[in-house]
Amino acid sequence: MFDADRQGGPAADETSALDKDASKMDTKSRGSVDTQTLAALEFPRLLESVAQLTQSRIGAQMVHRLYPSSDSAKVERRLRRLSQLREILEFASPPGLENIDEVSELLPRLEVEGAVLLPQELFVVADFLSSVSRADSFLTPSENGMDEAFRLKNRLTPLPKLGGRLRGLVGPGNSIKSSASTELQRVRRELSRKRDNLRAKLEKFITQGHMGGVFSDQVVTQRADRFVVPVRSDSKGKVQGILHDTSGSGATCFMEPLDAVEDNNQLAMLRNKEREEELRVLREVARELALNLQVLYEDLETLAKLDCLLAQARFAQRLDAVEPRLSNSYEMELNQARHPLLAWRALSRKNQVVPIDLCLGKGRDVLMISGANAGGKTVTLKTVGLITLMVMCGMHVPCQKGSLVSVFQQVAAEVGDEQDLNEALSTFTAHAGRLAWMTRNATRQSLFLIDEIGGGTDPGEGAALAMAVIDRLKRLGAKVLTTTHFHRLKAFAALTPGIENVSVTFDSGSGKATYRLHYGAPGLSDALAVSAGLGFPESVLHRANSYMDESEKQTIALLRQAQNDRRLAREELAKARAGTLAAAEDKQKARELLKAAKKERQGALAEGKRRVREVAHRMEGMLKDLLGEIEEKKKTGETLLPGAEKQKLYKARRDALAKVEEVVSGKSDAASFSTDKKALSGDKGKLVKQARVRVASLGQAGTLLEDPVPDVQTVLVSVGVRGVRVRVSVADLEPLGNNSDKADNKSAPKRVSVRADAGDGLDLKVIGCTVDEAIPLVDKALDQALLAGRARLRVVHGMGTGRLKTAVRRYLSDHPCVLSTKNAPINLGGGGVTVAELRE
Repeated sequence: MFDADRQGGPAADETSALDKDASKMDTKSRGSVDTQTLAALEFPRLLESVAQLTQSRIGAQMVHRLYPSSDSAKVERRLRRLSQLREILEFASPPGLENIDEVSELLPRLEVEGAVLLPQELFVVADFLSSVSRADSFLTPSENGMDEAFRLKNRLTPLPKLGGRLRGLVGPGNSIKSSASTELQRVRRELSRKRDNLRAKLEKFITQGHMGGVFSDQVVTQRADRFVVPVRSDSKGKVQGILHDTSGSGATCFMEPLDAVEDNNQLAMLRNKEREEELRVLREVARELALNLQVLYEDLETLAKLDCLLAQARFAQRLDAVEPRLSNSYEMELNQARHPLLAWRALSRKNQVVPIDLCLGKGRDVLMISGANAGGKTVTLKTVGLITLMVMCGMHVPCQKGSLVSVFQQVAAEVGDEQDLNEALSTFTAHAGRLAWMTRNATRQSLFLIDEIGGGTDPGEGAALAMAVIDRLKRLGAKVLTTTHFHRLKAFAALTPGIENVSVTFDSGSGKATYRLHYGAPGLSDALAVSAGLGFPESVLHRANSYMDESEKQTIALLRQAQNDRRLAREELAKARAGTLAAAEDKQKARELLKAAKKERQGALAEGKRRVREVAHRMEGMLKDLLGEIEEKKKTGETLLPGAEKQKLYKARRDALAKVEEVVSGKSDAASFSTDKKALSGDKGKLVKQARVRVASLGQAGTLLEDPVPDVQTVLVSVGVRGVRVRVSVADLEPLGNNSDKADNKSAPKRVSVRADAGDGLDLKVIGCTVDEAIPLVDKALDQALLAGRARLRVVHGMGTGRLKTAVRRYLSDHPCVLSTKNAPINLGGGGVTVAELRE
């Protein structure tokens, strides 16, 4: 019932059955990867490692059926789906999926008409339905933009009601509960009543006085589902009834008295009815399950797929694997790539795997890897091949984030000894046949991994064949990684564009392989050096060295000198990079210190502003409390100076809030500096009675009506402003010259005017202002009216869209000193003017 195309596989018929042997991975000739390549790269062993992380046999089978896809779009979707599942796993526990194996064996039975499932089997199905619901809940986060995981969730169809019914049917000991049907409940109730009556009847029978000594025990028991009494063997003639059984010693006979036969028969009939009703209930439930059989199969398939994907996610998490970038130009750029199987084994052995950096493409279509034996050449081929296959299966790979991998249409590997005695193929014959196949089938979408190309025969002929093969593969655009020990191939790579030498080396100090790749130069095989560590007698190695051709020795000497030169160059480059890195680190530290200082300063400013706001709010609360006390005094008839207390209170409130806003807006420093400067210059000495002054808080010019107290900046003095007498502090005044009116007119807010007539109110015109501009002006005008003891304030805002009018009225209505608001009379502006009645 599983869809092979959804999970991946060479052919649909190879994945349609659940019990298909996963180890058989036969690939048709048109497949992207053949069986030999899969085996050479140890792909089945990788799948086995992943399958061990599944919870079910079906999930493990699905892992074994994973097959590399050459469809880039499908691969991209699989990679994204796995990333989304890993993201969900970061904050949610995966559902338990262990029970899906049992369900896979039960569902086919429901396809038969009239089939039933036993109570314990119904409980298994109920557990399975619970797993479906838990899986659906687990995938719920996919609704937030996780398209591929959400597609998986949409394939699930939870059946909670059906699962609840199944659980409601099964009772203790895998019995069917009486609540399963009304008839079953009735039959069991009748059965219980008759059973109790018969037991009581027999107990009374064996306790009769005249039957003393007849019974071996005063207990009623059962034989063959019929109630019997234990009678002594020598007294069985004294009891009329049917003998059902005797004890092992023969001393006791279990007899059914004749008076109990009819009752036992009735019990037997009721038990038959009970069984028939239970069977009817089970058939009814089986029919209901059969109606949902397609849904159950789909849920089973989806849970198996989820099990397979969760195993891949666990494998990726343990290897610290990442989702790579995909290339459409058949290039590869692996950074810090580790061989997946070596990395997996290293987890249990707690050792490290040396990563490699590999770049293929962008003018490097062929990499010629050379160097010492056991230096990591073949491992490099397998690392690249296995990582490529994993990506084509939609799996994450153990390399650095940002690594680039391509989805090839064809991947083929020639690694190891392919000698086949049954086919009469020698090592070289098998090797050459594989190379011939590559030359016939190569395209620019091919990746070929060839170990020891041209080996197994005469070095001269083998090298010549290898050069011809590489040349053809390169001209066809294929990407090739190959290893060699032939100096001619190293020279060929150095002289041929598009082919690059890559070397693996030994550490000269420790004599151990570094397993790192060095681009741009060939490597030494160092066969004699490696052999020295394998126990050869020194005389044998000395004799081997003497047999070497002089030209060969010169070539090796030149290669060794080149290696040393590269090593020295790398060391110098490393020192230069270390110096650059240190400078960059110092620069970064300086930036961080500056950033920390700015952050600390901003934090201090923010804290200061916060405290000022708190003080201001507390002060406003105190002012409101004082106003309340004044109102209480008025109610009790205490004498108050008209308007004096209110003037002081609102003046203090306005000054406090103005100071707070100065601090919050960052103007306090400039204001303090300006005030201090004027005080030092003696400007306050010019403030005398009848002097023209400017009230800074009101933004208006006026006339000083009294002499201020010398050297006291906080004292309140009277100032006449446009016919209104106001009380302000000396610190709020600035002396003006003869051009004060002009200066005042220039500094006055545009489009706004405040007029005091002989009447009992003030007019404020805010026509043309925005809401943000008008509200502060209304607040200031309200303060002026209260300080002047006016009974009302008229605000001229016009009709317009009504937004300004609504904002002004809302502000005035919420003010504690405004009794009410209304439209002005028609002849005084009507709806274009709001009149605010003020508290006395």
